[in-house]
Amino acid sequence: MPSDRKIKNADPILIDMGCKYKGYCSDMTRTIFMGCILEEIKPVYDLVLNCQERVLEEMRSNYNIKSLSRIVDDSFKLNNYVLIHSLGHGVGLDIHEMPFVNSKNENFLKENMVVSNEPGIYLPGKYGIRIEDTVLINKTDCISLTNSDKGYVVI
Repeated sequence: MPSDRKIKNADPILIDMGCKYKGYCSDMTRTIFMGCILEEIKPVYDLVLNCQERVLEEMRSNYNIKSLSRIVDDSFKLNNYVLIHSLGHGVGLDIHEMPFVNSKNENFLKENMVVSNEPGIYLPGKYGIRIEDTVLINKTDCISLTNSDKGYVVI
């Protein structure tokens, strides 16, 4: 949640942004770092990025949404973390539309759907790491509609 706290050196800064173009929404999140990245945060960031990229490799038409979410659920659990919100959601005229990409949804991705892919780990009172892209689902793969560096960014 946003707060009045001033940003300090080594703080991760989670930026969730988007815009509307001809009535359609976009959604992208990046986590950047102020001054430096603490060594204890790097494995968390790397885990989120690895999961986000693994999901991008699997996103395509007729892929089971529950199975997609389980990729992240299982990887997070192996590392003692929990995916506390949906892996993603539809993006269109509203920023949060169906389908909701989570482990309860038994439906399948369909060609031409636009959905987000946004795994995140949040440690209350400490920090959160999320990396999100908006993607267009095709028959055999997906196309990222948000093209921004996902590596470590230090400002």
